[in-house]
Amino acid sequence: MITVIAMILMIIGAFNWFSVGVFDFNFINWIFTSNAYIGARILYGIVGVAGLWLVFYLAYNKFSGRRINAPESVMGRERHESHEMSNSEEF
Repeated sequence: MITVIAMILMIIGAFNWFSVGVFDFNFINWIFTSNAYIGARILYGIVGVAGLWLVFYLAYNKFSGRRINAPESVMGRERHESHEMSNSEEF
């Protein structure tokens, strides 16, 4: 669940950087006017923490034998086992 929230925050951050790069319009600063500058800083910090979470999450899943929430590894194992059983039945 935390990974889904982190992905949503990364999408919001990517949308903001796209709008800054293409339209020179900072969406977050528009939401948090100059009176609520601390709110924008807090949101930038939360998006940064979400980015760090996703970096560690992806690194752990890529380089670790134990993967977090990886149904494809379970499905791959079942597929591999069923393939082995079908090969043993042929002989």
